[in-house]
Amino acid sequence: MTLSSLEIVLLVGGLGTRLSPELGQLPKPMVDVGGCPFLERELLHLREFGIRNIILAVSHRGEAIEERFGDGTSLGMSIIYSREAQRLGTAGALRNALPLLRGDEVFVQNGDSFAEVDYGELLRFHRAHGGNLTMSAAYMPDCRDYGRLQISEGRVLSFVEKQNSDSSPGYINAGVYVFGREPIETIPAGVVESLENDLFPALLARGESIYAYCTQGYFLDMGTPQRLQQLRADFLQGLVPLRGTGSGTVSPLNRCSRS
Repeated sequence: MTLSSLEIVLLVGGLGTRLSPELGQLPKPMVDVGGCPFLERELLHLREFGIRNIILAVSHRGEAIEERFGDGTSLGMSIIYSREAQRLGTAGALRNALPLLRGDEVFVQNGDSFAEVDYGELLRFHRAHGGNLTMSAAYMPDCRDYGRLQISEGRVLSFVEKQNSDSSPGYINAGVYVFGREPIETIPAGVVESLENDLFPALLARGESIYAYCTQGYFLDMGTPQRLQQLRADFLQGLVPLRGTGSGTVSPLNRCSRS
């Protein structure tokens, strides 16, 4: 299955307040991982799956991202920008990007985490179930830091808030989605909303289906200094499954495009 015709919206407008000592004047997705901005590694990873049409939903210090990547030519990709006049949250940022979408299906991904997902298989799963929204679900041996999903027969039944007292394993929202246009159109334009806290519970409350594509691959959200250091350490040890990384020879696709 070719993915070259599909677009992906990367949500890269987060403040990164907890990472401010690491960031300086940079936006959160531009934090260094192995000598390269994390966002650049994500883009090159997507390119290896054939995903080349990128919409970057920028907000906080978004000009640094635009200066780095421009129109994407240097990466062999097409990049356009959805700019927020004010921060709108993850759902609001996605709704703001709606006028830029060309197709009826779009990948959406958080720009501050890495999830090992086969995008082709994710799209096949989404189409096979015929819904308007599929989320990737990563298996975690301990869900205390993330909360968990209740899943039955491939459908998300509910979202359970994180509980420090519950260290049992389970599946969490890995922040990689396939959306149809319809659920995006239900998000009020110009309103601050969250995917996780507003849109997804509202869809379930209306009886709409959210499907879960379950994976046991690598996942890490770099939202805290501790998790960022873990990501960096895992990357240097070759544990982060970005192709061509680790202790062996680094492939040209995974070198930083600029010094």
